[in-house]
Amino acid sequence: MHDPIKHPPNLLPVNKPSLFGQDAGGVVGNIDIEFGYPQPQQNLAYKQYFDLVSAYPYQSYLVFRGTGGEKSNEGGLIGGIINALSVSDRDAFYFGNSNYMKEMLLWVKRTRVRNDGQGQWYEVRGDGAVVCEIGSYYIKTLIDHSRMVGNGVMLETRISDNETEIFTEYNDGSDWRLENVDKYVIVDHKTNHAGGIWVENNPVGYVGSTSASANVNFEIDCNFLVEVTFNIDGTNYSPKITHSRADILSFEVEEFADGDSSYKIVFLALKDFSFNVIVDPHRVNDTTIFSNHLYPFYVRVFYPRSEITETIELDSPDINPIHKIREILTDDIAMAKPEIDVNDANFIKAANRIWDEGLGISWAIDEKSCIDAIEELCYHIEAGIRVNRQTGLYEMVLFRDDWLTDEEIHTIAENKIKDLSLEVMNSDDIVNQLNVTYYDRKRIKNSTFSVYENGSILTIGKANAESIDFPYFMNMRNAEIVANWKLKQYSTPAWKGTLTTGWREARKWNRYDLVKINWSKKWQGTILARIMKIDLGNGLNNEVMIDFEEVVPYSGEMNTSIVVDDSTEEKAEPAMPAIGETFEAPYYIAVQNIGQRKIDEELAHNPDVGFTFSTYRRPQWNALYAEVLTSDVDKPENGWVVEGNAEFVTSGQFDQLVSRTATQIPVKNLQIEDYLNPNDLIVVGTWLSGEFGSYEFMIVESFDAETSILTVKRGALDTIPRGWDNGMYFFRSNPDDGLFSLTEYSADQNVRESTLTVTPSSKLEQLGSAPVYMRSRLSRPYPPANVKINDVYYPETIITTNDIVLTWLGRNRLANQIIDFYDASNDAELNTTYSYELISENVVLGSASGITGNTATILSSALIPNKPHTLRLWSVRDGYYSYQVFEHSFFVESASLILTATTDGSSVTGNTVPTSNISVNVDESLSANMKFDGSSISGKAEAGATITIEIEE
Repeated sequence: MHDPIKHPPNLLPVNKPSLFGQDAGGVVGNIDIEFGYPQPQQNLAYKQYFDLVSAYPYQSYLVFRGTGGEKSNEGGLIGGIINALSVSDRDAFYFGNSNYMKEMLLWVKRTRVRNDGQGQWYEVRGDGAVVCEIGSYYIKTLIDHSRMVGNGVMLETRISDNETEIFTEYNDGSDWRLENVDKYVIVDHKTNHAGGIWVENNPVGYVGSTSASANVNFEIDCNFLVEVTFNIDGTNYSPKITHSRADILSFEVEEFADGDSSYKIVFLALKDFSFNVIVDPHRVNDTTIFSNHLYPFYVRVFYPRSEITETIELDSPDINPIHKIREILTDDIAMAKPEIDVNDANFIKAANRIWDEGLGISWAIDEKSCIDAIEELCYHIEAGIRVNRQTGLYEMVLFRDDWLTDEEIHTIAENKIKDLSLEVMNSDDIVNQLNVTYYDRKRIKNSTFSVYENGSILTIGKANAESIDFPYFMNMRNAEIVANWKLKQYSTPAWKGTLTTGWREARKWNRYDLVKINWSKKWQGTILARIMKIDLGNGLNNEVMIDFEEVVPYSGEMNTSIVVDDSTEEKAEPAMPAIGETFEAPYYIAVQNIGQRKIDEELAHNPDVGFTFSTYRRPQWNALYAEVLTSDVDKPENGWVVEGNAEFVTSGQFDQLVSRTATQIPVKNLQIEDYLNPNDLIVVGTWLSGEFGSYEFMIVESFDAETSILTVKRGALDTIPRGWDNGMYFFRSNPDDGLFSLTEYSADQNVRESTLTVTPSSKLEQLGSAPVYMRSRLSRPYPPANVKINDVYYPETIITTNDIVLTWLGRNRLANQIIDFYDASNDAELNTTYSYELISENVVLGSASGITGNTATILSSALIPNKPHTLRLWSVRDGYYSYQVFEHSFFVESASLILTATTDGSSVTGNTVPTSNISVNVDESLSANMKFDGSSISGKAEAGATITIEIEE
């Protein structure tokens, strides 16, 4: 770690007096950048004004101060012009000609220091590359196949004394370390040692001839030169040589003055090359280098010096995602795993590979589960993390063709598979287009492009698109690379399935291992599959169940094309209207903002006092905030008053019709400003529908991002559940969201509001205003909850002969809790009574007030058959009605005559509706107007008549 005493705060001078325009002014002053060291010192400029200024460990902050003359620690803090005639003489930091600090965009990076202040794990590797940081630029070297190999890099291996030493250098003699050899060029260079010691004219330790061999492999096809050189003692003889894929260009013997010779063989090799040289024992007389040593071999490999490079410029360094994953695993405030539980060799291999590929990420996370965070990072780099069941250590697996060697790939014979179920991935609709979203750091916005698999589109005759997001990639280059990988997975039909085996060896396998599967019923030979899940059984059944997916090679070429979104040189987008509302704040939100005692004191002085609350959705990517203004319609001369700036909140739309009892709601067009957490408040509806508006507060229980299902509780605070249309907007409305204005209003004021979106380059012009209904909301009791009609929520019909039994529960405004409609527990506020009225065709059929209990009965005699009715129920306390009223409409149906009768030969008994009176006499003649068809009797009679039925057996 840096020593803060030796490293004073970094000073950032700013001199942009016209940054906001000629009239608005700009920014002038010095900014002290204080980094969060373990033992920080107080900022001296800040301490001049606040002697007890805190200096918390690991907390970084900025101190804005004036230019303050020549001494770096002088100068006032933020403020206006102090004893100044010109901008350069200001003692205070200057933020333009306004009363508030403009919003700033700060790019904050932490790449070389961990969250707990330690230096980063595996910060620098042997070649000097800062592996934890995908740097300010990334260069990928391409091989120039046309270059002569002899003008390239030399890798030298010396063999003597039974040991192999590896030296690397340019052929012009300049130093070149082995770690710098590009991985795209050389993979393996191994020379088996050969030789011994010559003692008193005799070789020691060897009898007969010995050999040296080497294997050189390149990942790409290219020509390269191999020189094999060994010293001889003056005897000119030809060694025995075997080799593969090479042409021997020359034999050369170089004579030395002392009688020794150097024997050199030069090969022109191809992609991979191996050779073996056998020589007889002999002595080397060169006393300066190889005195009394046998068989010193030199192996030099020359490959083309790179001429073609691809350079990607990045604005600022990103962190290596492997380092971030490891930090999440081991950080005390994350998963807190001991560092010894991490396979460092494996993580180093993964970090090197990701650094070579240049796939750096940047993120800013407020709250996220550790597992979700790791899975998102793995998604960005096509990788997985696992705990190796043999070692118990965490490991990274990069989904690359060459990540695992042939020796690490498992094989299972067909006769060891007890059961196998299969299906073809992407068999129905092959995805051949990906719409990719990433964050463009230069444009400070989300940007998009599309990747197409042209061959597939031509084959099936249409494009099938999917959308993927890379929020942690800051440039198109990274998003394009991984998007092409994913497109190949999506556009290639491949097998996936589950196999069951009792083979003991399978119990040793791990998730993400590769296995070759033979299944002659479906394919010839084997397929290569990746293990996605392993179930080892339950102790009673020890069969292993493995879920797998066939591997689609990454390295295969694709016929793809890319279509990019609008040019980065686009014009600034003008400010657009924000969607949302400004409304009178309910009691709970007001209390959470300024305290219950303060609110109650205000209400005691003025029961009709009210405050406004604003909640708005970001209308465009570059919108900074919404400026909320209000005016008194009765006093237009006072003009518009700026209430403040409303920060944009998380919002979305309902994706279907929502009934009053629905609790699981599909949503769409979700715009995340902050996550939807359990117990968050959201508000739905509009305040422009009637005096008290048509809206509802809901309580978030959970949000499933995968299915876009929002689970809520209904009718919270002082609202009632309502039905909502598809497309209705909802806004997160916690007390600390949006804008709570401290301006006091009374119920008799006619207030209007206007909302102006502000962007870095513009502000929305004054729009038409909307009414804000101030209706003494803070004083009004909560409406009744859990209202039922004849023990049913919202019945559609009621029989005219039935009484209406109305029940409900009370809610207490002063409890200062978020209580929903259906879970209320009958905690009514003191002195609260209830009132109802029953209406049909604008006629009040029945009503009551002053009810102190939780039930009321409306007699059936008040109902009108075959007519619609509306029942309204509300709370009353101290002359204030509840802010919303429970209201439900239903249809009253007439009762139909229902007779169910049986006879025993002498009498008839049966049932009908309670108010009917039917008598049946036996042994009397059949009355007129009755018909008998052999199985039933039907007929008509005048009202009040007695029907007589004679039964004959």
